[in-house]
Amino acid sequence: MSVYNQIRRILLDIRCREAALVLVSASVLFYQVILVRAFSIGQWHHFAYMVISIALLGFGASGTLLAALERRRTNAAMSLQGSQGGWFAISATAFAVALPISFWLTQRVPFDAFLIVWEARQVLYLGCYYLLLSVPFFAAATAIGLALTSESEKCPRLYAYNMVGSGAGALLAVVALSIARVEWALVGVMGLAQGAAVVALLDKKLFVARGSRWLFAAAGVGIMAIVTLAYVFRPPSVRLSQYKGLSYALNLPHAQVVAERSSPLGRVDVVVSPAIREAPGLSLVAPTDAVPPWQLGLYVDAESAGAITAFNGDTSTLNYLDWMITAAPYFALQDVPRDLRVCVLGAGGGAGVLLALRHAARQVDAIELDPNVPQLLRGEFRDFAGGLYDRPEIRVHRAEARAFVQAAHETWDVIDLSLVDSFAASAVGVGAVNENYLYTREAFEAFVSHLRPGGVLAVTRWARMPPRDELKLFATAVAALERMGLNPTERLVLIRSWAVATLLVKKEPFRTPELSALRRWTEERLFDASYFPGIAADQHNRFNVLEHDYYFEAASAFLAGGQRREQFFRDYAFNVRPATDDRPYFFHFYRWRALPLMFRTFRQSWIPFSEWGYLILVATLAQATLLGILLIVSPLALLHRRIPPVDSPVSRPCSRGRLRVLLYFLALGLGYLFVEMALIQRLVFFLANPIYAVAVVLAGLLFVSGLGSEFAARQLRKGISATRLACLAAIVVAVTGTVYAFGLHTILMPLLSWPLSARMALAFAVILPFAAMGMPFPLVLRQLGQTRADLLPWAWAINGCASVVAGPLATLLALAAGLPIVLLVASACYAVAALLARTWQKGFV
Repeated sequence: MSVYNQIRRILLDIRCREAALVLVSASVLFYQVILVRAFSIGQWHHFAYMVISIALLGFGASGTLLAALERRRTNAAMSLQGSQGGWFAISATAFAVALPISFWLTQRVPFDAFLIVWEARQVLYLGCYYLLLSVPFFAAATAIGLALTSESEKCPRLYAYNMVGSGAGALLAVVALSIARVEWALVGVMGLAQGAAVVALLDKKLFVARGSRWLFAAAGVGIMAIVTLAYVFRPPSVRLSQYKGLSYALNLPHAQVVAERSSPLGRVDVVVSPAIREAPGLSLVAPTDAVPPWQLGLYVDAESAGAITAFNGDTSTLNYLDWMITAAPYFALQDVPRDLRVCVLGAGGGAGVLLALRHAARQVDAIELDPNVPQLLRGEFRDFAGGLYDRPEIRVHRAEARAFVQAAHETWDVIDLSLVDSFAASAVGVGAVNENYLYTREAFEAFVSHLRPGGVLAVTRWARMPPRDELKLFATAVAALERMGLNPTERLVLIRSWAVATLLVKKEPFRTPELSALRRWTEERLFDASYFPGIAADQHNRFNVLEHDYYFEAASAFLAGGQRREQFFRDYAFNVRPATDDRPYFFHFYRWRALPLMFRTFRQSWIPFSEWGYLILVATLAQATLLGILLIVSPLALLHRRIPPVDSPVSRPCSRGRLRVLLYFLALGLGYLFVEMALIQRLVFFLANPIYAVAVVLAGLLFVSGLGSEFAARQLRKGISATRLACLAAIVVAVTGTVYAFGLHTILMPLLSWPLSARMALAFAVILPFAAMGMPFPLVLRQLGQTRADLLPWAWAINGCASVVAGPLATLLALAAGLPIVLLVASACYAVAALLARTWQKGFV
């Protein structure tokens, strides 16, 4: 049967209750994406990750309620349709009502991530976040769990509806965020959730008494209508932390937001104020004519992303750019070609493009991922910016920077990668647990390979004390050049100012005239040359004097190689080993040896200057694990009376059976999320767009899982053993994960030049073998319902808690060992599940 016919058959066979299940599942994934965006704007991404991870424990908590309902139904001999069915409708309605109320209330809780270090009440506010956010997830999870456990014989098909609905919700979230702000995208979630509630309330099979059905339906619809009207007439706005860059900007004299754009990639705000001046690292001795012209502040997700500079086409008015450290590569080019070609990665408001024009570039490729930024400069701010992105020598490309260069057939004289994130975002450590393929060893190899003869790669990062970004950049460049068979000692220059540092890399050795010109330029501007070929002991740390010059010490150790390099890596307070494509976590600097120092300065240093991102991830895992254990034990306690006494002859088999259930559903919950996260992080680079990667992987994986579950349902009707089918499916997943761990990245790399549509189709093809992941869970849940129905709520709680724990655990594993190891561990989880399923073929529980 073709995929089309299979989908058509599923849709035609859907009943009212299954339709409600699809809508609830879609709403949950839709809402989760909306929350991530809202907290990324209002707070920071790693706090959003922690709050939502804990809130999702509602899926585990729902197992406790399901256990209580199962016990009540059994003791009272209640009708399955009358009791469980009614609770399904009540849960779906509660989800629809709680969702907007929960979001509205969280925006009024005065929680601020920065203040959690000093104010004890912030912990209380964080607890309020947990409680408020968990309510709608708890209600939705209860509805889904009831659907799967109350009709366990139909579990494979119901699970297919759950997976397909979830995949559709992920796609709908991307579409909604493409056309509306976060606050109004929530209206789409409300519509889905309320649709699910109405369908559930009107299903004649959900209530025994016909009158009660209409009474519940009328009451539910009335409540939802009131909540919707209240939301539409007074929609909440995302509450910004007072420490976000946009909050600072709006406190400037006469500041106001003059434009706002929203997309799945982020919210873009443009702020006007006479006090806004953006010139990172401007020399402290810049002349009076080196003053930035009028500028507009540019903010992405409420953090500074540079500025839009007033430009009238006369580059002589941009003298201030030559007094910034980002101009270093142009002063390193002594024999400037007549057709100077520049590639600006992360063009943003156009500062790098203006710098290239000032130095007479004949062709500038401006790479920007968020389409809203160039649209603003080409639209309402075109006159202000002098039509910068419409000039004939400027070519604007909407693409991810690394993927663009990797797939390009061109070469450039200057590749400029400068300050692509804000200082606050960098300092807070928001990227510590996120992948970034711009600063890996393989990325540097690609950048250097795309330089023209004599060309320069320039990478500028914010300077922090003690230094970490700059040292890791240097170490990564050394590793890349060595892998290319080039001597890094002759091809690197590191310059720092009071605020930023720039690393220059060449394919050929720096020549003496180039080094002399650079030294004169740095001395005139009081920039320190921390390393250049042939540097003497008295030529560094001269102007911005440090008590301990880690820059020079690190550069010397990295270039010396061998034991001295390894010794520095081991002894330094931060992790500055080169990032690679297998471990693309450039911003992961945390080392446990720094923990005592962090606690000594706990209330003395501003939180952005500490590496808290990693510790917050660890705290998330600890909280999820402790709460997960509690929520796994709770259903078991409620079911205790149905378990035979300890001295019973069947006590031991039951105990062994419960252990198998625990291990099996724990392995599935961990394995599924491990595969999902590893694929997303791999395909972010291949699809050159994080939103496409999330949409393709999340929606695709859930969708094919649904198809797999439907396939399993058809196989059961043919008389194939459920446990045997679950065993085979788990083996398929384990083998596929192992193959992908060793070969997926190698296979995809040469195909980056393919059109986006072809790459998306290939990404979906990569996901197809994981359709087998949709079989082990519903098949064994069905079998469990036939033999030990009392353990169904417990199995649901175990899987839900394991899924939440898997998120931070997979990230910590990837940080420590790399993405291939995450896939291998996922394969091991499915191998364990296959072994357990095989032992059940001879006798289930």
